[in-house]
Amino acid sequence: MPLDSSFSTRIATREDAKAVRMLLSAPLETFEYLLVAESGDPVRIVAAGGLTRSERPKPLVGPGVTLHVIEPARRQGIGSELMKRLATHALQRGAEAIYATQKVASDSQERSAWEALGFSVCETVEKHELPLDEFVPQLAPLLDRMRQRGKIPESARIIPLFEADLEEVARLHLATMGGDPTSLMQKLRGEVPESFSPRYSRVLLIDQQIKGVILGHRVSREIVHVDANIVAPKIRGGWANVWLKLEATQGAIQWGIKKFVFTTFDHYTDTRSFTDRLQGIMVEKLVLMYLPLADSQAKFADDE
Repeated sequence: MPLDSSFSTRIATREDAKAVRMLLSAPLETFEYLLVAESGDPVRIVAAGGLTRSERPKPLVGPGVTLHVIEPARRQGIGSELMKRLATHALQRGAEAIYATQKVASDSQERSAWEALGFSVCETVEKHELPLDEFVPQLAPLLDRMRQRGKIPESARIIPLFEADLEEVARLHLATMGGDPTSLMQKLRGEVPESFSPRYSRVLLIDQQIKGVILGHRVSREIVHVDANIVAPKIRGGWANVWLKLEATQGAIQWGIKKFVFTTFDHYTDTRSFTDRLQGIMVEKLVLMYLPLADSQAKFADDE
């Protein structure tokens, strides 16, 4: 579409910090590249968009992107122009894709807005609620049978998160699930809201090497959200997953927790099968939106 002459875009400056924080809910330091759009008389900032300093390693390497246009300034091409400049900059710095910094509900207006900018679903995230009183009766006998059959290595042990090497936990997480390295380390260290709780999170070691983790945070007096349930590929689908879940469950029950909400991704086949078997209730379905940059140039060229 032709550029609307009633607005202009530019690189943000320090003087724009307050407006950027109001629009994007983040400080300037979060972004490697940051733009604002101005309009009106007198001129004021009506939109902002930025690329994060941190990057996702897969499925395609690239930074996060966030964009917000105030309601009165929408449907004037401002969002498309900002996204075009952001995508071009990311491509020039060697990125293969850009990712929405926040997941959105699968049936939401936010998803439709990202799709209007050329984005598509990269990953589906489901949240299933399960009562803990069902876990121990099913998992404990299963784990006992696995022990009796010699399935579990003698060197295997499970420790709480606070005893583990957090850098190694992050490495396993990034290798199997991807994610934003900076925000992941902040959650592991307890530096941000919804950080992983060292009280409910568990780590599996074999020969002193981290081979599995279950990471969660408490959201209410009786509910813990399990954000990640990861097992190394070579031991996935067996005793390791069962043992991690059982240890986390027994620890949580001691602290009065009655329900786990499991967050599962598309490649979490083990956990999704587990939640189905225990008749878990899906309480939320989110999607991660992304834009492969090989496609973005053609998309924005079509809009011109």
